[in-house]
Amino acid sequence: MKQTKKWKVALVGCGSIAEGIYLPQMKTFPNVEVVAVCDIVPERAEEYAQRFGVPEWYPNIDELLAKCDFEILMDTASIPAHHELNMKALKAGKHLYSQKPVGLTVEQVTEQIEAAKAAGVKFAASAIHPLRPDIMEIRKMIERGTLGKVTLMRTHTAHGGPEYFQYRQADCSWFFQPGAGALYDMGVHGITMAVAVLGPVKEVGCMAAVSEPERTIRSGAFDGKKVKADYLPDNYIITLDWGNGTIGVVDAGFSQRASTVNQLEVYGTKGTATIEGQIKIGEGDGLKVYVDDENLQIRGWMKPLPQEMPHIGEFMQAEAVLDLIHAVETDSTPVLDPMIARHVVDIMCTIPEAIKEKRTLPLHTTF
Repeated sequence: MKQTKKWKVALVGCGSIAEGIYLPQMKTFPNVEVVAVCDIVPERAEEYAQRFGVPEWYPNIDELLAKCDFEILMDTASIPAHHELNMKALKAGKHLYSQKPVGLTVEQVTEQIEAAKAAGVKFAASAIHPLRPDIMEIRKMIERGTLGKVTLMRTHTAHGGPEYFQYRQADCSWFFQPGAGALYDMGVHGITMAVAVLGPVKEVGCMAAVSEPERTIRSGAFDGKKVKADYLPDNYIITLDWGNGTIGVVDAGFSQRASTVNQLEVYGTKGTATIEGQIKIGEGDGLKVYVDDENLQIRGWMKPLPQEMPHIGEFMQAEAVLDLIHAVETDSTPVLDPMIARHVVDIMCTIPEAIKEKRTLPLHTTF
């Protein structure tokens, strides 16, 4: 029997997503060995190492890179830290998976892509959505013509805010400051879903507002703390134009305590595809399709059966590391291609200009 290589993985950024998603999920992968965790709060790194059975912990990435023997870095740190951490890892010759967004500007993401090429390493970039089985199936439906010509796409990626939505032991005030915000935290999901299904966008427009200028943390160690939240909009309606009569809408932000709106719908001249349920880590609550077949004279909703080998078990976000490992082992491009991530960052960087000018604006990148 062929022996499966175990890839040595280090994780930087011991926050809620590492605790609830990446560290427990990676322990279930037979070809992954988490050898170290790292955080700028040393006590947190030490606690996570003990709790998840990780042999080494480090207080900063420089010490991690200098002392630890590993091959893949998982960057689950805060949004503003990604670029600096990613560049250090890539220049050190480490394969990289980075949480979203991988950088704050097109120039930063381009620098990371070029650094990966120069070092001869693979680079996979969140958001996770291009890897999701339900997103992949909708893309195949469109390619097969099941929905006809796509006319409109809508994605919904909003919740009540990081101070409301998740239990946190760390202060979440940074989410509302420049370099973070609802667009980079939630809008990135809706935009990534849209481009994962329909490809590169040609133009973007947006209307946005600051709906809650002050917020109160509702749980955890900072329960009751007041947070100034008027630096950036927290409520976005984003419009996307693919050309040729295909447009889209993304509603995203920190201003929806609850909703019954599904996370994604694609409307075509022959039908509709929808992913039920709210945005969550992993995939949605199920894929439904409305089919209007003129030849068969039948129309109605259905739950499609897989036409290929179905995904085994529930999709997990940490499968991003398996996508990266497959790219390394086959010398191929990850499904989570950083060129997609760069295009998403391009859209997000163009949105403030579109808001200011009150018009749609062209994009500068593609993939």
